[in-house]
Amino acid sequence: MTRTLRTITLASLLSVITGEAIAQWPDFPGRNVPRTSEGEVDVEAPAPRTADGHADFTGIWATRFGFGGRRGANNPEPPSDSPPVASFGEVGRGMEDGPPYTDWARELKEQRMERNMQDNPDAHCLPMGHMQFHLHPQPRKMIQTENVIVMLYEGNAGIRQIYLDGRPSPDNDPVPWWYGYSRGHWEGDELVVVTTHMKDDGWLDVNGSPFTSDGVITERFRRPNFGTLEIDVTIEDPNAYTEPFTVRVNQRIMVDTTLIEFVCLENEQSSEYYYE
Repeated sequence: MTRTLRTITLASLLSVITGEAIAQWPDFPGRNVPRTSEGEVDVEAPAPRTADGHADFTGIWATRFGFGGRRGANNPEPPSDSPPVASFGEVGRGMEDGPPYTDWARELKEQRMERNMQDNPDAHCLPMGHMQFHLHPQPRKMIQTENVIVMLYEGNAGIRQIYLDGRPSPDNDPVPWWYGYSRGHWEGDELVVVTTHMKDDGWLDVNGSPFTSDGVITERFRRPNFGTLEIDVTIEDPNAYTEPFTVRVNQRIMVDTTLIEFVCLENEQSSEYYYE
């Protein structure tokens, strides 16, 4: 018996909206948050720095159009000279001709869309693709230390680690990671993160733009002021794309709040969307 899951993306988004609407922790004023004389968050204040002088990315961040946006402090417009801005549905939507898919990748993406994206890992409460997590409407929390940054994703309770201790790329043929193996280094105020060793047959975005285990993702994190996080992401995968391409993710700070608990399989009722 073959069963097809319909409207999985809509169901997923509705669950997020419902959670945001009825399941909030009470607000509590955050420490060390710059504020104006009227008590509003000063999003243009200088970005905080760590004891060793680097930009500090610690905080809760929401995508520019995320459902958590009402808790965000600002809604920045991207600069006109920035790379194309990625979207939740298609990572290269801001590009004039879309991502430079190989024939294989374009066909696979179209097949995934024809199946209503039912095979998206998010639809099965599995870790989402790298860019899908970056663009997901639920927020994420970054905790920065000298040797590692931990990213806690509210969506599907995902956890990602970015190592800052100078370790090399693994060379012992490890089992691939859902989130890949991420190593970062500083170039001035910019954190450059290289991620390799990702699982094959990956999904970069909701619509199913492919990614394979041969791919490399390079992110450049910047915090130009207190309220803004810019991430330029370069995607290289010779199996899926004819050339590397770069897109930007814009996020904004969320203050006086915290992540909520998100258990994907709790109270699961999606079976009503199946049909034979």
